[in-house]
Parts: sequence; C-alpha cells; structure tokens
Amino acid sequence: MLCITFMFYKVYSKIVAPIKDISPARSVKSGAGFTLIEILVVLGILSVLATFGYLVTMDFYKGYAFNAERNIIVSILQKARSQSLANINESAHGVHFGPGQYVIFQGASYNSGAGFNQITPAAFGIGHSGVADIVFAQLSGDANPGGSLILSDGKRSEVVSVNNEGRINW
Repeated sequence: MLCITFMFYKVYSKIVAPIKDISPARSVKSGAGFTLIEILVVLGILSVLATFGYLVTMDFYKGYAFNAERNIIVSILQKARSQSLANINESAHGVHFGPGQYVIFQGASYNSGAGFNQITPAAFGIGHSGVADIVFAQLSGDANPGGSLILSDGKRSEVVSVNNEGRINW
C-alpha cells in the first residue's frame, strides 16, 4: 500500500502538479507569434511568386504544345511521302491542311469524301497558312507542288517547307 501511495505521489508531482501551476500569464510569452501585418506581407510575397510561377508554366506549356504541333505536321508529311514511296494502293499520296484538321489523302488531289482519308485534328490556338495541299508522286516521293506551311500561335512562328524533291525541312 505504501508503495502504491508513493508511486501515485511521484506521478502526481511529475505530471499533474506542473499543470496546476500554469497560469494564463505564464503560458503566453509576450512578443510570441506573428502580427497581422507580418502574415499579410508573407501572403503577398507568396501570391507574387505563385503568379510568376503560373505565367512561366503557361509559357512553357504553350511552347511545348507549339513544338508538338510542328512535330505532328512533319510526321504526317513523312507518312504521306512514305506511303507514296512504298506505292501503297499504287497511287500518289498527299496531305491537305484544312481548318482544324490535317488529312492524308490518296490520289492526285484531295477529295473530302474519300474513304482512304486519314484525319488528324489540329491543335487549338495554333494557326497555319501557306500551301493547302502537298502531293507526293508515286514511287519517287517528289512533291508537286512543293511549298511552305507557316505555323503561328501569336507569339512564335515556324516554317515547315517541302521542296520539289519531297525533302521536308523544319
């Protein structure tokens, strides 16, 4: 019994007694914490940094999307030329650059209702101008007509050109 009492006293003196001694004046130190002005200044700095980060990220994304669209156009031109060189369906192949889409077609000219047409949607916000159709000759891959396609998103522009021999430059 004496041992239990001693243990209770020991626990009481170590845990409970210090809790009773804490008064409101002792628990809050003067000058501790942040003032409203300090919090507002930090929030202002964080919002400026977040805005800067957002603008940099969006510019990076737009540049990436622009380069991806250029690569898609080059790949479509290469595919049409490869199909002409391989004599797929014993016909010439070409690419039509229409509003909002790129179409690989078969034959000497573009026909919107042809069943062979392979349509690839164009990216939003990136415009193109220049040639409307490029046709690659059967077996030789020569382009008739050759020409240039200009891609632009308002900030940057790039030229993808095809010479008369079918070489694609970007």
